[in-house]
Amino acid sequence: MIAIVDYGMGNLASVKKALDYIGEESVITDDSSDISKAGGVILPGVGAFAPAMENLALKGLDTALINACASGKPFLGICLGMQLLMDGSEEGVTVKAGSHAQISGLGIIPGKVRRFPDMGLKIPQMGWNSLIDCKGSLLTEGDYVYFVHSYYCDPQHKSDIAAMTDYGITYCSALESGNVFATQFHPEKSGEAGLQILSKFARRVRA
Repeated sequence: MIAIVDYGMGNLASVKKALDYIGEESVITDDSSDISKAGGVILPGVGAFAPAMENLALKGLDTALINACASGKPFLGICLGMQLLMDGSEEGVTVKAGSHAQISGLGIIPGKVRRFPDMGLKIPQMGWNSLIDCKGSLLTEGDYVYFVHSYYCDPQHKSDIAAMTDYGITYCSALESGNVFATQFHPEKSGEAGLQILSKFARRVRA
């Protein structure tokens, strides 16, 4: 069983539908005990970083997610769910030269979430883009996947980067650290490539 975490800010139905399509059992839940009992966890997300962290804390899900990652069970963060794994984010913070202000995240993957610089490109990045495979991860199936985001993850340890993508800059678009996986793109909206990624994650859960 895969637990899809409901904290009021996720594309839950799309993720559940994709898992149903590939024949994987899953449940949408905001119950910490369900997360503890699940064989794997998916943390989806659409929206802003600070309200997401507030919602997780209000439901006691922040501790449940940290414990799930520490337990060794397969864990997948998607879009905002990937960003929440980091130490903190610039989103919602007025960043000045030399400032290190940030809103705290779950601190599961060391690093920071940054806003795309002004590059003359449309922000948010919205649409299909390619992946540059960095370590042969299960997250780098196919050539093109679907993105919608204005911020990107800047991990402290480059060994955690599973894939990168070019959009004005070359940034981290997927993470892999032990049992923790994360994608800035939406596998549930990425056609056959995305379904293959979810299938490989599900196989890891069953292993």
